[in-house]
Formats: sequence, structure tokens, C-alpha cells
Amino acid sequence: MFRPIRERWLVPSRNVKPRPLQKGDLVLRILRGLIGDPRGKFRPSWSGPYVIRELTPEGAAWLTDLDGNQFSEPTNVDQLKKYYV
Repeated sequence: MFRPIRERWLVPSRNVKPRPLQKGDLVLRILRGLIGDPRGKFRPSWSGPYVIRELTPEGAAWLTDLDGNQFSEPTNVDQLKKYYV
């Protein structure tokens, strides 16, 4: 009847629907590597919003900001999360 707590924690919920990123979606990009930031744990964790210009089958996304400036390097989709307005 009841599953053990550990099993419930490790098994993903069936009620969660996957929402893959698509071309034209607004996304936030994670900020990494700011170890010397004086704000410490209070620094922002995400930057953006950005627009997905192109997605590759390998899992990379080419981004542009809202002004139309394009990024020179692709970003892995693992470092993005959807931005809801």
C-alpha cells in the first residue's frame, strides 16, 4: 500500500509533464564561476531572459538577448531553465 520513503523520493512523479525547450522560448541561463563575487550567497544565480535562436540535436542552444545581440558560443540546455512571463 505505502512505498518506503526512500523509494518515493527516488522515483520521479508521474504527474510531472516534461516541457522540452523549443526555438523561440524565453530562458534563464545559470551563472557559474563567480567565486570572487563579494555578495557571496546573495549574488544572482540566473541571468537573462534570453531567446533560443537555434537548438542542436547534441543538446546545445544558441541564444540571443532581447536586444538581438547573439552569443558567440552555444550554451548547454542543462544550464537553462524556462522563463515564464
